[in-house]
Amino acid sequence: MFYPRASARSTTLLLSLSLAVWPVLASDNPGAHQHGHADLQMAIDNERVDLLLLSPAYNLIGFEHKPRTDEQRQRLNDTEQWASGTAMINTMAGNCTLVSSAMHVGWNETKDDDHKHDHGHSHNHSHDHDHNSGHADIEITQTLACPNLSASTQFETGLMARFPELENLNVQWVGPQGQGATRLSPGNIQFRLNR
Repeated sequence: MFYPRASARSTTLLLSLSLAVWPVLASDNPGAHQHGHADLQMAIDNERVDLLLLSPAYNLIGFEHKPRTDEQRQRLNDTEQWASGTAMINTMAGNCTLVSSAMHVGWNETKDDDHKHDHGHSHNHSHDHDHNSGHADIEITQTLACPNLSASTQFETGLMARFPELENLNVQWVGPQGQGATRLSPGNIQFRLNR
């Protein structure tokens, strides 16, 4: 089945509109770069869903510097392979298929990293965080084809099962039927669009 590509303007407009729901969640997440937290934006157009995941690199690969070891290169490669072959969300019927995917890592190497490293964690865990390398974020974009999407209002995500460091996922969506937002956690991976 052929799914026409939306113009860059319409996709940008839809993703921009999804930011309108951000103030609903912003008070709960004051830090732009907070380990354990990520943002997923959805733009829905008929049977097409465009996704944008923004996350600190630590949540997805366990470190925030350019890979230095074979193990780190493998973790980065595994994440990229997962993103290129697995839809970040799906309907409860599982009828969404991945049409396209891209991953970008923003390595922000700095020598003078003198800001506070309070990442909002209340629990203790060790992680490979190089305080001389700054923060890095990962952006994953996907386009999904979801037949019968108009009949589906409930979705689920496998992001937290795949990436256990991800404690909270802020999901914002916009489409012809309106917009909305929710916050997911490892024990709460399903959400319903408000239509």
